[in-house]
Amino acid sequence: MSIRAKIGLGFAVLIVLLTSVISWWAARSLGITIEDSDQEKLNALRNELLVSWHQEHVRLNSLTKDIATAFTGINAGIDRERAIEASLKLKRSFDVDWIDIMRDGHPLLFPSVNISAGLTKLNTTEIGWPIRLTIDGPLSDAGFLVAIASIPQSDDLLLTARRPNPLRTIAMACLWDENGLLAGHIESFTRESLPEYQIAGRTFQRIQHGRLARFRCGRMSLDGPWLLVGYETDVTNLTHTSVNALMLQLAILEVVGLLILGYFLGGRLFGPLERLKRAIERVAAGHWQEIPDAGEEDEIGSVASSFNRMVRELSLAQKRVIDVQKELMLKEKMAMLGRFSAGVAHEINNPLGTILVSAGMARESFESGKAVEREDLEAIIEETKRCKAIVNSLLRYARNRPPELRVIQFNYLFERLLSRVSTLAQGSRIKLTLPSSADLPQVEILADDFGVEQVLNNLITNAIDAVSDTATPEVEIKVEQSPQGNEDIVVVTVSDNGPGMGGVSERLFEPFFTTKEGGTGLGLAICQSIIEGHGGRIWAERSADTRTLFHFSLRKAPAKS
Repeated sequence: MSIRAKIGLGFAVLIVLLTSVISWWAARSLGITIEDSDQEKLNALRNELLVSWHQEHVRLNSLTKDIATAFTGINAGIDRERAIEASLKLKRSFDVDWIDIMRDGHPLLFPSVNISAGLTKLNTTEIGWPIRLTIDGPLSDAGFLVAIASIPQSDDLLLTARRPNPLRTIAMACLWDENGLLAGHIESFTRESLPEYQIAGRTFQRIQHGRLARFRCGRMSLDGPWLLVGYETDVTNLTHTSVNALMLQLAILEVVGLLILGYFLGGRLFGPLERLKRAIERVAAGHWQEIPDAGEEDEIGSVASSFNRMVRELSLAQKRVIDVQKELMLKEKMAMLGRFSAGVAHEINNPLGTILVSAGMARESFESGKAVEREDLEAIIEETKRCKAIVNSLLRYARNRPPELRVIQFNYLFERLLSRVSTLAQGSRIKLTLPSSADLPQVEILADDFGVEQVLNNLITNAIDAVSDTATPEVEIKVEQSPQGNEDIVVVTVSDNGPGMGGVSERLFEPFFTTKEGGTGLGLAICQSIIEGHGGRIWAERSADTRTLFHFSLRKAPAKS
């Protein structure tokens, strides 16, 4: 059906509805008397309904006690499957809608059905009207009469629930709460209109199907559900005409009718477009949902069908992209594993070389009958410890664990480290300038000596590699105490007169980024991880005299009180 046809049909339906509403409003405006007997009849209907529910509840209480004896000796917490099987059989045998075993206020047989919220309203087993056990799930569509009984030889309670019998003798009755209908049949009222009648002690009337309906609504308890009962009768006495008021109401009704007409047309025309807009927003948010097929064959329906076809194609494309991403991630993990293994080999290569040389010298001494030099054995032990420390440091970097910090005298630590790294430039033409003992600050720092040694060793090795091809290779180590007005740190600087960083200074500390042939790109990343674990920082710069400087800072130990 085209949009033009929908507009014409909308006008026709609106005229019919407008005529019906005018008739209803006119009748209501003129007024209809309610005899005293009507109120008595409504109260009698309410009492009849309550007595019926009470009798059903009494029977359910008696039935629940009988069912509870059937669970004697069954521990639902241990043998849940047996208890569930028994409950299903008993439900069929005794025609109840729900059976569960409660322990400490929680269901044991069907814990996924949250009935605890409904049970909070069941302060006593004497409540004789249907209640709502849960607002979602299989029990949320209606109210239930509920009974609870103790299971013999157990601290557990048996709960049974049954829908009340259909209301055959009362033509108009309805029980509801804030979540919807609990019991009854009230087809002439919508859920949205029910709150209008929640005024206790007042009798309402309305025209429906050409007959007058009279009804009263009251609450079952202070915070309980609302109960409405009523009946249909003939229109009888009119109390007054109020013609002038009727005319005013008719004028207002015409205006409201036009507004309703505009709303109706807008809803029919723009409702599908609004659904399409919401669907596009969901797709933009990553939720690939199609528009439900409303069976519309107009222009908007064609757009919706095209949109659904696009969503299906995009969903398939997204699935293919996800599969490719998973494959790429797997390959990247394998590549990173290979690079990490290469980094381990790179870091422990130097200590292993020293161990190999010292072990070879010790073997030559042994084979020639000479005494093995103590220095060779100590070198093997020290370099083995160094290998272990390097591996632990690499693992710490991979796992992002902080170093083990302790209070160390800086000058003692640095003198020991310098004595180790001073051998790195031996046997080459590189000039290595180290600070003297007098230049070292007499302060205590928080440091992991193995970690600091690894950082210093990596920086000096990198500097030596950088200056190896220069005419006058030179590497210098400097120590500054509390530079730039910061009294809480000590800064160590390794500088060289090499060619510089080649414009990649911002990427120097990225894992696996390297400018050296055969390098792994882990050295500076490990240094950064170690120094940041010390609470300091590491950075690089190019000085005005064209020297490359790598700085790292270490924190001083807190002053003792």
